[in-house]
Amino acid sequence: MIEIKPETIKLSKAIELNGVKVNTLTMRAPTVGDELDARQLAGGDDAKFELHILASLLGGAPDDLRQVLKRDYGKLTKAYLRLSSEE
Repeated sequence: MIEIKPETIKLSKAIELNGVKVNTLTMRAPTVGDELDARQLAGGDDAKFELHILASLLGGAPDDLRQVLKRDYGKLTKAYLRLSSEE
């Protein structure tokens, strides 16, 4: 079995995640359950789905990610795609 290691993303600007100021985020690989839960919470809104799935994988809340700079958000989505894909 292949071990999928979490990915650490360095932010250009620190944010508060669960009330703690951080400048790096660690993302774990998504499960089918994560995807289903995020889709249900998003109610068909693709942008909300993305926020919910990323927040779940980072151990935070969707509102925490609203502070992330757009350029850092791109890093998060790329990490999600890497962790979701088959290598």
